[in-house]
Amino acid sequence: MATYCMLSTAGSWKFPTVLGIIGLLIGAIFLFFPQLSLTLVIYLFAAIALIAGILLLAAAAFLAKGSGGFFAVPLVLGVIAVILAVYSFLNPESTATFIAIVIGAGCIIMGLIGAFTALFQPAPAFRKALLAVGGFVLAGLGIIILLFLQRSVLLIFQLLGAFLLIAGAVALIGAAVIMLRRKPNEPGRRPDDPSVIDAEFREG
Repeated sequence: MATYCMLSTAGSWKFPTVLGIIGLLIGAIFLFFPQLSLTLVIYLFAAIALIAGILLLAAAAFLAKGSGGFFAVPLVLGVIAVILAVYSFLNPESTATFIAIVIGAGCIIMGLIGAFTALFQPAPAFRKALLAVGGFVLAGLGIIILLFLQRSVLLIFQLLGAFLLIAGAVALIGAAVIMLRRKPNEPGRRPDDPSVIDAEFREG
């Protein structure tokens, strides 16, 4: 999750604040506890694959009762998912390499999409530039992950954690800027706010 691309352009500070906090928490875990993060990601991946495989096999069994050969697709996918889950539990190191490839490719895709999308958003130029730079940084991180894949998977998690920390901080700064730039008549201002003038007009 890269919070840099989630900065709200509609003026809401709550969404980027939540994403910023999540980015800081996950980033800190990835950066300071890479081995634990890697283990959790591997077993989470295996568990999701196992659940998906069971659901697909159940769907294949249900479709097999009807006519036609539509059950073959979920059957094959379910068997592949179950095999992948079992392999992940038995060979976590190979699974870690596969996950690193997925993370690297995902960073490149999401980074480029975020960077080019930011250029067409109805937002101030500073925010567009911030989002675009963040997108290219994320894409660059993905390239680094793929280039140095065999050197250290733990380093990948630390790099990703550092990026999430920076992205979370940027999101919180963006939320703070939105709050400070609120107009007096916008929702959220208190009646006793000094910037709000309470006047009553009477006809003479």
